[in-house]
Amino acid sequence: MDSSERASQVTATSAPIWKDKALLILLSIAVIGVILQITLGGVVRVTGSGDGCPDWPTCFGQAFPPLDQPTIDRLYDGPRPTTPRPHNVLLEYSHRSVGTLLGLAIIAAVIRVWMKHRSSKVVAWLATAELGLIFIVGMLGGAVVLNDLDPAIRTLHLFLAEIVAFLAIMTLVAASYDRSSSDKPSSPWIWGKVSDEHRSALNLAAAAAVFALVALLTGSYAVWKDAGAVCASWPLCGGDFIPQSTLAWIHMTHRVLSFVSIVLVLLAGHRVWRLPNISGALQFAALASAIIIFAQMLMGAANPWTTFSEWARAGHLSLATLVWVDMVFVVALLLRPTPGRELANSKDESAS
Repeated sequence: MDSSERASQVTATSAPIWKDKALLILLSIAVIGVILQITLGGVVRVTGSGDGCPDWPTCFGQAFPPLDQPTIDRLYDGPRPTTPRPHNVLLEYSHRSVGTLLGLAIIAAVIRVWMKHRSSKVVAWLATAELGLIFIVGMLGGAVVLNDLDPAIRTLHLFLAEIVAFLAIMTLVAASYDRSSSDKPSSPWIWGKVSDEHRSALNLAAAAAVFALVALLTGSYAVWKDAGAVCASWPLCGGDFIPQSTLAWIHMTHRVLSFVSIVLVLLAGHRVWRLPNISGALQFAALASAIIIFAQMLMGAANPWTTFSEWARAGHLSLATLVWVDMVFVVALLLRPTPGRELANSKDESAS
């Protein structure tokens, strides 16, 4: 028996990928980990902890940083005029540590996919792309520290981190769900196929996801350009319908894009909720879209209402990420609407 025949035999006898609990746990950890990583990044930003570790990849030249103020004062030689406080160091170090653990989980998932489920090409290549991108995000994180937290690099860093979340979700859904042969009629849609009855909902969800991501990035860019707190009232900027400065224009552009994303997310969630015969996961994602977007809208308003308190600013980015994540789940589940377990049951019934 040659190597190709042995590989075919292994593929034929191996358990379906959706039954591989260890892999699904790793892929789930990747999704949760990237959301936590982005959230921690927001907390680091709003607390001014971005240079809590003045070097990279070590922190104060050590694997484990000092957490007492005298040692920090003695070792610090970074860009800020005052030395970081211990909580700044701990937050930045935690952000890096979660990123490291996230990378290890993705590496383990990629190895497992290629060793046991290489016939699942979509999952294998999505996971590999996720691993490659998380490496780039890590390198950009180092560039952020070493380039005095440049706004353009920080925006690119956040954008790529959100794309890692996209790839993590697509990988998890591709491993757990698929399309049934009875899903007819269907037609191509970008990178997959979609049933005709789901097409309009999918288009709307994809548009909502794009606008949610753009609104998120413009909000972060506004903060990094010192335009985040320039409008101290809501919904208008100081009562002016037309912004009166460049920074106010940057801020209000974010608010306008956020409003468009709110409308699209609500419409997409409503459209998906009304679809017949959808999975419980898709129903949950549709319902969650309305809950999260309303929470995000209130959190956005809470920023000027609380004079841009740290908790409101950090919560705003975290909820914006959850909106993006939820819409990506909706898109992925519309492309692969049937759980693997149901597919196996339908095949068994047809065989009998």
